[in-house]
Amino acid sequence: MAKQTSSKKDADRDVTALAPAGQIALSAAAGPVPETVLIVPWGEVESANGRFTVDEESGRLAVEAFEAHGCDLPIDYEHQTLGGPYTSPTGQAPAAGWVQRLEAVPGHGIVASVKWTEPAARQLADRQYRYLSPVAVVRRSDRKLVALHSVALTNKPAIVGMEAIVARADGPTDGDDAVGVLRQRLALEADCSDRDVLVAATRRLTVLEEESRQREADQRVASAAAVGKLAPAQHQWAQQLCLRDEALFDEWLRTAPVVVQVGRLDPPETANLPPSQATSAARARAEYRANPELAALTSEEAYVADAIQRVNGEQ
Repeated sequence: MAKQTSSKKDADRDVTALAPAGQIALSAAAGPVPETVLIVPWGEVESANGRFTVDEESGRLAVEAFEAHGCDLPIDYEHQTLGGPYTSPTGQAPAAGWVQRLEAVPGHGIVASVKWTEPAARQLADRQYRYLSPVAVVRRSDRKLVALHSVALTNKPAIVGMEAIVARADGPTDGDDAVGVLRQRLALEADCSDRDVLVAATRRLTVLEEESRQREADQRVASAAAVGKLAPAQHQWAQQLCLRDEALFDEWLRTAPVVVQVGRLDPPETANLPPSQATSAARARAEYRANPELAALTSEEAYVADAIQRVNGEQ
């Protein structure tokens, strides 16, 4: 469902109600109800009311709009704050909680610190309500989220397969154990919140992914150089190309000619070799140069030496 705003400033926006909230992150706060929740997941968000995007620009704009408003963001029941078809029988729109702080976590989503009302906290603990649904202000030109109007508790979320708000049970859970392991592996303080652990883990994963991509690019460039398709001066260019567009690098590698370095065609000293060995060496050298893939397995001199050794063994 979309509702276009009427102000000139918002001419390029529409309001998407019942947009999906995505996964809900538990906080480290005590008590059965999480106080840190994921309002909107990162990336391409798909709901029954259409798709929109949450990226770094979206996160920045949403946080700026929240802070500029200067008030807590309401969490209501069943979108009653929107009025119209969502109006309650009493005409009231009581709050289930208040978003007191927003933060954009790249790769994770827009995260909120929430203060629940007592009735809502009881309903969540009893699982009478299980899902969150934001009212997202979406920019029409590129379908990016740019602000949040409100958030609702609902049992009929628009997202397909959206996870529920999970109340903590007494004692540690599998999720607590997993976060505890992450906290230790990342060498974080014992009182570091679950959200901070997840943020640190996301950042660490991003670094590891970049390092893995760099290693893979280095290996592919080294292989290309080994088969004679790269001169030393081309290595940096090839690495940048591989990191930017692997498919384009593969296409270049497929069509690139073999680069013959100066002196590569000079034959080895064979004057002192017996005729049979000299012939075998020349044949092996020609075979090596005709099959560039051999360079990934051995050097030319080693290949020729092996051929000479085989002749010696036959004599």
